Amino acid sequence: MMKGTILVVDDEPAIVEVIKVRLEAQQYEVFSAHNGVEGLEKLKKINPDLIILDLNMPKMGGIEFYQRICDSNSKLKYPVLVLTARANMEQLFREFNVNGFLHKPFKGEQLLDEVRTILREEDRKRIFRTPREITIVENDTDELSKISSLFTANNYKVMAVGDGATAIEKISNDLPDLALIQLGLSDIAGDLVILRLGQLSKTKHIPCVLYVRNNYKHDKTVIENFGSKLGVHVIKEYDNPQDLLTVVNKFFQEIEQKELKRRGLV
Repeated sequence: MMKGTILVVDDEPAIVEVIKVRLEAQQYEVFSAHNGVEGLEKLKKINPDLIILDLNMPKMGGIEFYQRICDSNSKLKYPVLVLTARANMEQLFREFNVNGFLHKPFKGEQLLDEVRTILREEDRKRIFRTPREITIVENDTDELSKISSLFTANNYKVMAVGDGATAIEKISNDLPDLALIQLGLSDIAGDLVILRLGQLSKTKHIPCVLYVRNNYKHDKTVIENFGSKLGVHVIKEYDNPQDLLTVVNKFFQEIEQKELKRRGLV
């Protein structure tokens, strides 16, 4: 099992190869780009757990690339480890709040230590972060409003979507902590939406809850089998939005408990 996905943006083939060999030997999935332009293209297809970024590159250097991967509030969308040989540039990026620095030339163990440290911290933030971000996909406008309002009132950050096609696009762009998807969508069935999300590199790790109303005509065995194969949390039937909230709350509580046990805190 891969430990994480890493994008290396550096124009020196020898350095990229060293990084790639070291990280792949530790079960990381590694992609590479030779400049910022190529790096942005790669980000359209993958959702890296970490970007290793060189500063001096042709076409688009590290500073411009950094600016392009920040949101409207100038906050990085991805963890970044900067490669630098210049102390003054390190100070600049410290002000930008990147996750770490590695001075060229560096040793393989230094690289692994930095990567492990950053990914452990990011994992901790992801597991315990609040508010949780969820995407709710429901084609009944009134029902979508009820479900969204309930989750918002319970400290979730909600993105509400009314159809499957839009959901795939939105989830790919926003990468929520969880997707709550109705089975009987009007354009694309909810199970097919989840299947498509599982095929995309950017979204295959996003947990999905597939739900149906208590009066929906469906084959329970088919839904159960589908859910078990893809690791989907399946609600066979629900009577009201509170049922959905209960399942989602339980899902996140289980994640947090597992992490606390792993750390020996419970």
